[in-house]
Amino acid sequence: MTYEQIETFIAVMTYGNITSASNFLHVSQSAVSSRIQLLEEELGAPLLIRSKGHRSIELTAYGQAFIPIASQCASSFKDSRNLRTLANILTLSVASVDAVNNCTFVPLFSRHIEAFPNIRLTIRTHHSDEIHGLISNRTADIGFVFSRSPYPDIISRPVYRELMYLICHKDSPYHDNMPCGELQPEDEVYLHWGLDFQQWHNRFFPPDRYPLVSVNTGSMLQHYLDVPGRWAVAPMSVVRAISHRENLTYYTLDEPPSPRICYMLTNRYPTQRRKTAIDTFTAELEEFIAGNEDICAFESWMLEGRTVS
Repeated sequence: MTYEQIETFIAVMTYGNITSASNFLHVSQSAVSSRIQLLEEELGAPLLIRSKGHRSIELTAYGQAFIPIASQCASSFKDSRNLRTLANILTLSVASVDAVNNCTFVPLFSRHIEAFPNIRLTIRTHHSDEIHGLISNRTADIGFVFSRSPYPDIISRPVYRELMYLICHKDSPYHDNMPCGELQPEDEVYLHWGLDFQQWHNRFFPPDRYPLVSVNTGSMLQHYLDVPGRWAVAPMSVVRAISHRENLTYYTLDEPPSPRICYMLTNRYPTQRRKTAIDTFTAELEEFIAGNEDICAFESWMLEGRTVS
């Protein structure tokens, strides 16, 4: 059984007749017929139903059963031919919460793709609880969340922090150093940013007073802040990401929530090839954080007095 025979069978199956398959393969119709016949002889079963006067062909039951086998064989043939190239390709799967993937790290991901074409990057968006599980079972190589990991096989390292700001319509009656006690819960576009944020929120806004609307991603905030008086609280990366909306602005708060600390998650026992890709990305990450004015590199004092989550 040769690759040409497998390739020819797939072409005939795909195009439905010998003529079209020969045109696709750039060989004669007799060559196509010969390859199929040799394949059938080796398999000991007919693959095609040959009917005189019919331009299109049909597969026998054997032919139908051979489709997945042929596809797998063709893929294996191609991989073996590209083995030298594949040996130099690394893969890296990054799972992050929405604000990281769609706001903070967009420039980092773009730069990494350009700088390291041999590392094939997969970027996935999940909730924090899901990301911890993906790292634990090695479905993802790196995770970025805003909560510490309860898994013993996960290394959780704080990498940066972001300050939190008030976002609103530019015609709203708000200003820098805005007193939190003057904000009305009924005008809030609420997003749960974590336990620290929730403790701050409960301090100023009673649980029995509901926000105007609750959303679950930072990118959704902008859709509900187009009315003066409405407000939300978000980190600077989200503020920057929605700054293209000319009717929106942001202010500082007199007693803001604790800065958001982002944790990088990795499995404690990666394979050597994955470790190489992880180390390469980590070096790029540190350089990116150092040069980004909207976020601060982590320092140990930032964890003082914070809620363990």
